Amino acid sequence: MARAQRKRRNVDTWKKKAWYDILAPKAFGEAKIGETVSSDPAIIKGRVIKSSMMDITGDYSKQHIKMEFKLGNADGNKIHTEFVGQSLSRDYMRSQIRRKSTRVEAVIDIKTKDGHTLRVKSIAMAMGRAQAAQEGAIRKIMADIITKRAANMDLEQFINEVIKGRLSAEIYRGAGKIYSLKRVEIRKVRVLEREKIRSKELTQQ
Repeated sequence: MARAQRKRRNVDTWKKKAWYDILAPKAFGEAKIGETVSSDPAIIKGRVIKSSMMDITGDYSKQHIKMEFKLGNADGNKIHTEFVGQSLSRDYMRSQIRRKSTRVEAVIDIKTKDGHTLRVKSIAMAMGRAQAAQEGAIRKIMADIITKRAANMDLEQFINEVIKGRLSAEIYRGAGKIYSLKRVEIRKVRVLEREKIRSKELTQQ
């Protein structure tokens, strides 16, 4: 008898659950990137889901670009997300790095026009052995370009520039004047915080 009650209780609990489609942010066309089941979508709010740009766009050439999104509020049977991070796969980065070459890396915190603080990790791969002074000059150019571009763009625009390779191309052109480069990559972007800009009136309301 006890077993029958336990089984009935489990069935009732499952019936309360519903399936939800997880959608990428509007900047990524709100493509479906997964699904989950829950009795209350508020329970899973704030969780992070990982996907690739290939899953979002169907473009196989972008499978090495990994994305992270945080689950937000549910709208019917759909759960919207917000961008929290982007990175390049380890296998892809290994394939780009060669022996007898110089790697110049920069890690900087920048702020977008719409108040997001991001940590951006970039890498320039030079052909041959660059001198320390040249490495320093390349690193400064990388930091300056990334900082200036972010200040004039909102988060959506900045990530779009990163994914499409436009930011890397600009760094390549600028830093390539210092030393011959093989490739430039923005290997990781992560959202650190977002400024909540609200008036005192809205806060009081």
